[in-house]
Amino acid sequence: MTSNAIQSIVLKSERKLHNVENPLPETASAIVRNAYTKQYNEQLEVACLMLASMTSEIQRNLMDYNAYDMIEELETMFQQQAEQEFFETVKAFYACKHELGQPVSQYVLKMKGYLDQLECLGYAMPPVLGVHLILTSLSKDYDGFVINYNMHSMGKTIPELHAMLKKAEKGLPKKTPAVVTIKEGKIQKRKPQATSGKGKGKSKQAYTPMKPAKKEHPSKEMACHHCGQIGH
Repeated sequence: MTSNAIQSIVLKSERKLHNVENPLPETASAIVRNAYTKQYNEQLEVACLMLASMTSEIQRNLMDYNAYDMIEELETMFQQQAEQEFFETVKAFYACKHELGQPVSQYVLKMKGYLDQLECLGYAMPPVLGVHLILTSLSKDYDGFVINYNMHSMGKTIPELHAMLKKAEKGLPKKTPAVVTIKEGKIQKRKPQATSGKGKGKSKQAYTPMKPAKKEHPSKEMACHHCGQIGH
């Protein structure tokens, strides 16, 4: 509950709500002066109550204002801020869409939060319009639910629609996650082949280096190429 709402409740219970709704009357006769003094004192009390609920910075700016002038000044100060907040809320509301796989309860509560914020800003949306805006922004998984709802003109409130959507969510078929496939043509590393003949499969012959052929000794009857003697 906002501070303005609390102040309105307190002032209404004290029968002093007119102090923030009507300016002080002009002084003329004694009766009017007495009425003026009485209302002035009441507005002073109301102004103190309002200042007590404000931040220190706003208190300094409005310290010398009476209750009526204080309300007008506050409206001027926060009007631009309220308009900006209204614009951002409307923008977020219409951009909000239910995504595939998103829990429907989370989505409906988010949309209802935007509607409640618009109401606090003074732009209450008709309940029927809010329901249909939620229905039209649901994902394709709920197309059958939306058709059935419109055919029977159910006319539910948002809390009732919320309960119906949670029940419908339980009846949706569960989707299996997509399997990641390996594309053809991917280079694979080849495993090194065993060099020994042991193990499964066909055994391969081990590589054995060839020994160099032995050189024959020259015959004793052959003549030497250097000296020419036989058998040297």
